[in-house]
Amino acid sequence: MSRFFTFTTVGLLALGTVFGSGEVATAVSFGPSSEEKSLQELLDAITVDGPKIDTVNAQTGFDLFTNTASSGSVATFMFELTSKASISKFGIYNQSGVKAQLFGGSNDVSDGATVNFLGNGNVTISTIGFPPGNAPSPSITTYTGFGNVFGFYIETEQETFYTQNSRNPNGSQQAVIYQGNNQTTLQIQGRQPGVFTDNEFIIAFEDLLRSIPGNSDSDFQDLVVLVESIKPTSAIAIPEPGTANTLLAFGLGSFALMLKGQRRKLES
Repeated sequence: MSRFFTFTTVGLLALGTVFGSGEVATAVSFGPSSEEKSLQELLDAITVDGPKIDTVNAQTGFDLFTNTASSGSVATFMFELTSKASISKFGIYNQSGVKAQLFGGSNDVSDGATVNFLGNGNVTISTIGFPPGNAPSPSITTYTGFGNVFGFYIETEQETFYTQNSRNPNGSQQAVIYQGNNQTTLQIQGRQPGVFTDNEFIIAFEDLLRSIPGNSDSDFQDLVVLVESIKPTSAIAIPEPGTANTLLAFGLGSFALMLKGQRRKLES
């Protein structure tokens, strides 16, 4: 193998660390929340100790999850600021697109849902309403052959949006996800305070399609749920705003310098 080819290969590998093995994830920009509180303000209001969650720079880019050793998970309803609250549904979906509902239109703040991933591939979901909201009657549903790899969805009468952008019209990003930092203490209304641990995730959805100009306010506080005892199926990191461009420029610059130096050696 020639030394020129070796340097070229190394340069391409360096660029590969920038591009990764798929599309590059970027942090979404939030739109105005009109007279409603923003997602940042809502999370700040329930932060009782430790650093506040940075809704822009703490976005993870995770989209699919699986269970941890307990094979069970608990979801807690946090916020829902939308005119579609009475019809919105929230749940998990598997890789075949089969949906399993956790919360419906009668659910609201502090309500909880427990998910059990069984050895036969089935999933059971029990949803319980708690004060201070409507506290609807408990329900238990079994979904046969669901599996244990899943994303999250929000469904209205018009549309269903998923945590995987590829499942949304025009590849639109409709959810932002935050992982616990083991430092911040949160207190959801009607619940005891507790540390936001690293096996907990906040799933925040926008319920209007963002890829159509002027269609959505992109406030991502239309339905927000905290889910625990899950883990991402892959580690996708979102760079802070501007970081991706900096890394790309650095990679291209380093590659160009390697090629220039090698050409000089070949000419001498």
